[in-house]
Amino acid sequence: MKNSFRIAEISFGYSHWDYVSHFEYDSCKFEVQRFGANFSVTAMKALIKTLNNEVDAFALSSLPPSLCLRNKSFIHRQYFEIMDTPSSVPLCDGTGLKEIITMETMMELIRKKEINPRSGFYLPIAFMNSDIEEYLRHIEGSRLFFGDLYAITGLPLIIRPFLGLMQVAQTSLNFATMKSMKGQSVAFESEFQEKGKQFIVNQLKACNYVIGDLPVIDYFHRDTDIFKDKELITWTKHEVLEQKINTYGFSRVHQLMPSKYNFTPNLNFSLLEAILRLKHQKASSQSFEEWQSLLGTSNEVMHEVRKYGLKRNLSTQVKLTKKYHKLKDSVLNDKAPDFAFVVHALSHKDFQRIPMIGNLVKQLPKKWNDDFDKHVAKLPPIVYGRINKIVSDYNGREVNGIIYALLATPKVLKNSEPEQIYNQIHKCCVDAAERGAKIIGLGAYTKVVGDSGVTINKNSPLPVTTGNSLSASATLWALYEVVLKMKLLNLNHNTGLVQGIAMVIGATGSIGKVSAKLLSLVFEKVVIVAPRKERLEQLKLELEMLNPKCEILISTDANHFASISDVLVTATSSFDQKIVDVMQLKPGCVVCDCSRPLDFTKEEARKRPDVLIIESGELILPGSYNLTCDIGLPKNIVYACLAETAVLSMEEKYESFTLGRDIDWMKVKEIYKLSQKHGVKLANIYGHLGDISEKEIMLTRELALARRKRT
Repeated sequence: MKNSFRIAEISFGYSHWDYVSHFEYDSCKFEVQRFGANFSVTAMKALIKTLNNEVDAFALSSLPPSLCLRNKSFIHRQYFEIMDTPSSVPLCDGTGLKEIITMETMMELIRKKEINPRSGFYLPIAFMNSDIEEYLRHIEGSRLFFGDLYAITGLPLIIRPFLGLMQVAQTSLNFATMKSMKGQSVAFESEFQEKGKQFIVNQLKACNYVIGDLPVIDYFHRDTDIFKDKELITWTKHEVLEQKINTYGFSRVHQLMPSKYNFTPNLNFSLLEAILRLKHQKASSQSFEEWQSLLGTSNEVMHEVRKYGLKRNLSTQVKLTKKYHKLKDSVLNDKAPDFAFVVHALSHKDFQRIPMIGNLVKQLPKKWNDDFDKHVAKLPPIVYGRINKIVSDYNGREVNGIIYALLATPKVLKNSEPEQIYNQIHKCCVDAAERGAKIIGLGAYTKVVGDSGVTINKNSPLPVTTGNSLSASATLWALYEVVLKMKLLNLNHNTGLVQGIAMVIGATGSIGKVSAKLLSLVFEKVVIVAPRKERLEQLKLELEMLNPKCEILISTDANHFASISDVLVTATSSFDQKIVDVMQLKPGCVVCDCSRPLDFTKEEARKRPDVLIIESGELILPGSYNLTCDIGLPKNIVYACLAETAVLSMEEKYESFTLGRDIDWMKVKEIYKLSQKHGVKLANIYGHLGDISEKEIMLTRELALARRKRT
């Protein structure tokens, strides 16, 4: 098992705090280098791209926060731009981990009476710490003072909680999310603010505590009079910044970062997430439930986290609407949905599938298509249909689902403001919760926008899953079925492994690593290919530990082993270069193209009729279920991401099973076993030229054998 890691901490903040550190934690060695982007999205994205092949994880710190007020998400557009940057290693921003640890430590400090809520808390930028703010506001006798108006506008006014504050906050956030984080306040260094500073100091005389992380406190370095003789509550550690903060006149510092993590003098929750995920081999983003299990957090703390940090608590409106839908379903003899799923139009033609407008769309002149697509995308999401009477083969449990649709094509979605997409998906989450659903799945582009479901899950009233675990499983499942039907490989009965060579291109990426691990359990030889040899060596050790009977070969050139590989999985993101020459492939090779964009074109597939290239596998759910809408597949065949949501419902496993871009191979195995358990079956297998039939598989086999004889 690997025990040495490199992490790049890329901060949205200033570069003059950059450092390099080396430390050990729980028998693992870490090297961390900080890079400040000086509030430049372009610089931050460039750093991720440049360092992608040199580190094991990125810790992205000082990012604009994501919030949820009155069932509306507020996510700064710069956050979307940063988190949308392609990366083959985890992007960690501390989401989930920060909420749990800060809540736990704050509760402990209050319980020990080291912090007295009645003494007053000043939050210089309250909306960046909404979970702690809400928790403190609900403690009897606590007094809170908010400095957001001062921070954003420079006006020397402190806000106290009052009726209608949420509306004011919502208005402010609409403004704040549109602004660049660099130079956030136009009046920040003005003469006007300098004169008003004493007015702020007077308003805060009755306040004993200041809450904020160190970069936020330093943001007010010209206003240190505000902090004099007060106690600081913070959660970041930076030895140079701490020395500077110590000159600001604080009487005491309460550190919410637990002392057990004192293995380095520079630490924040983005970095801690990267450290813990690398140490515990957690490839995918962790849900609140998974962090609870990993940290050993008590149920008492998690109750408060879910109440104030995770928007799982339903509003009064949602509760009332939920009762209305329950009554309505009872009258109409409909069953409340167990799960929900979000889809969108994959092309303009998909609008023809929608009742009421389908005929109208057919009559539109083609030149109007683009304008129609742009305008209809602004409409709210719709309830597109239902999928009823899915029945588990294992326990006979019946589950029902509701399907929502965003009226937007991929082209429109890619050109839309990310916050617009987030809020449309959030509306689906809220409506689904109102109707009684217990989990919601994301399909197609909705699961890749921004941070791939992490922020949506945080702000959603019910757990969110992207379905990527079963999507990966179904693709490899389809690969396995095709290899069996080709009948070109034999089993070694002594080892229990297939006598053949499987090659994975892009093996150090998230999908590639999952594929390599699963194939190493099945094949005698596995070739792993990626640009960086050092990372391949690390993966080779992991695979050899996983199955010592499997021989692992490494290469930086896919063509070197192309002519002898029986199975090929490509999982790259190369836009401008050919990864492998299709003409070099071994006759009878089964190729699974998981890359986006695809590594092989239709023309290349036609060049090699003796090679079978597949893209994905779709699924059939158990039971005589009824799908009331057209999702673009043959009757009763569903996408794997939808099937994952249904399987989790049959298992009553209502949790955020798959989040983020990275995929945990153990979850791929788990969801495959759960699918088998409940009776999910593989349906169509798709290739570059469409549906692959049994006849096509046999024809490919015959052509392969004939070509092998000639060579």
